[in-house]
Amino acid sequence: MTIDGCQDSVVIDVGDTYLESLGRILQLDVTIKNVCPGKRVALAVILTEIGPNGDEYQRGMKAITIPAHDSPNCRDVLVKCIKFVLPEDLDVSGGMPEAICNPRNFKARFIAHNIDTDYRCCDSVITVL
Repeated sequence: MTIDGCQDSVVIDVGDTYLESLGRILQLDVTIKNVCPGKRVALAVILTEIGPNGDEYQRGMKAITIPAHDSPNCRDVLVKCIKFVLPEDLDVSGGMPEAICNPRNFKARFIAHNIDTDYRCCDSVITVL
């Protein structure tokens, strides 16, 4: 493309182009119920995509440490903004793979447990002979 020396502008039709590297971002919030004070929580999020025949395809896993709270009693803890990046080239919906128009179905599973405990092992020493 050339713009001549005395031209202020030029209009050129360069033809068609396509969107590239399409994807979506899924953001999840979850409430962990009845978290005791002073206890950190380990939270896992497992994300799968559901295909048209009900098959599941892995899409991501996150492991998050939730800090302890100092409320006087157990309380619910809201965890916000757990994000997953979902490229369209992994779409299993059966629609057009080069478009972001297909509805996609996902399943999220959560596992949570306390990290901290007041349990202490016995002071006895075990010797294996």
